[in-house]
Amino acid sequence: MKINNMTLGEFIKNFSRNNIIRLHFKEGNGQGLVLRDWNDVSMDHEILNGKGKNRHYINNEVVGLVSICLRPELGHHYPEAINIVIEKLENQPYIEETVEQTVELTLEPPVDQNDIHDITDIISGTSL
Repeated sequence: MKINNMTLGEFIKNFSRNNIIRLHFKEGNGQGLVLRDWNDVSMDHEILNGKGKNRHYINNEVVGLVSICLRPELGHHYPEAINIVIEKLENQPYIEETVEQTVELTLEPPVDQNDIHDITDIISGTSL
C-alpha cells in the first residue's frame, strides 16, 4: 500500500523533523537495503537539501515503513533510524550533491604594520 503516492521528499517534509533515514526497496515478500550497508543513513534535512548518500531518491514514491531490529554486536549502528521503503526505479536519476559556498567576511580591513608605527610616532610626537 502506497502512502497517498507521496514522494520521499514530500514524506519527509510532512512527517519527519531532524531524523535519521535508512532506505529500503520492496523485494518479494520483504525489503532490501537501497545502499549496501546498514550504517549508510542520511539525515532527513540532508536529503531535502540535496546532500548525503540518499539524496538521489528524493523523488521516489514511498511504499511504506518497516520496523528493523538492529544488533550493535554485529556492527549495526543507528537503531533509531526511520526505515522507509521506497519504489525501485529502473533508471534511477543521479542528483549532484549540493555544495555550500562559504563567504568569509571581515569587519575591519587588515592593519599594515607600518601604519601602526606611523600612528605611534604621531602620538609620541617623533614624526612631526
